[in-house]
Amino acid sequence: MKIESPLPLEPLNERLVKGSESGQIVFEAAPFVTITLTRMHGGIQVKGVVSGSCRQDCASCADPVSHEVVSNIDWMLQTASDRAGPEDEIDDPGVVFYEGDHVDLEDPLQEALILGLSPFWHPPRDEHDRCAVCKRDCSVKAWGGAQEGTASPFGALLQGAIKSARKS
Repeated sequence: MKIESPLPLEPLNERLVKGSESGQIVFEAAPFVTITLTRMHGGIQVKGVVSGSCRQDCASCADPVSHEVVSNIDWMLQTASDRAGPEDEIDDPGVVFYEGDHVDLEDPLQEALILGLSPFWHPPRDEHDRCAVCKRDCSVKAWGGAQEGTASPFGALLQGAIKSARKS
């Protein structure tokens, strides 16, 4: 059985806002789900993709930028009665347990998208280290980082911490 459907936008964005202090990541349109369910021995195999466009602050320049998030789905649906026992209640990221005739995949699909996000995301860069979206120079030297061949101030800080730890 093949399912192609949008994932509700509002609950996903509410979940992102609830889990983030700054609310800097927002999906702009309802993500789209394309999954195939196949009956197998021991459960139902779910394979497919969930994808959507979100707006997120760039880790280099801090400007909000739109980009696509794509998460591959490869799960096994199993009834709660398929568990071997109470010790089998450990969360398995590849297994979704359900009871009865209804399986609600909205939460696991939201989780798949959210886990596909990176808090340090930045747009791709060209061969000159310029942002593919805003065309700014995103090289380390442009943002005041350590110049090639010079020591980072964090290296000296680390060395001081190591020496202090050895003395105590």
